[in-house]
Amino acid sequence: MKKILIQYLYIFAFALAFLALAFATLSKKEPNPLENIEQRLEEVEAKDKVLTDNEKELEKKATEKEWQEVDKQTDK
Repeated sequence: MKKILIQYLYIFAFALAFLALAFATLSKKEPNPLENIEQRLEEVEAKDKVLTDNEKELEKKATEKEWQEVDKQTDK
């Protein structure tokens, strides 16, 4: 009887160690894609705060130019 209990103890310890190892390796997931987008938006907002008025105006003109090019391509 004692031998069977020791065998069960070894099985239980092995299973516990295996589950702990599996949990440790599988729990490292990459962040949600939505969280990545939110983080990038926050970085852009922080960048916008640093820009001077002249830089903001240049960025606005560049964006308008890009949209005009897109409009020209879609009108064809």
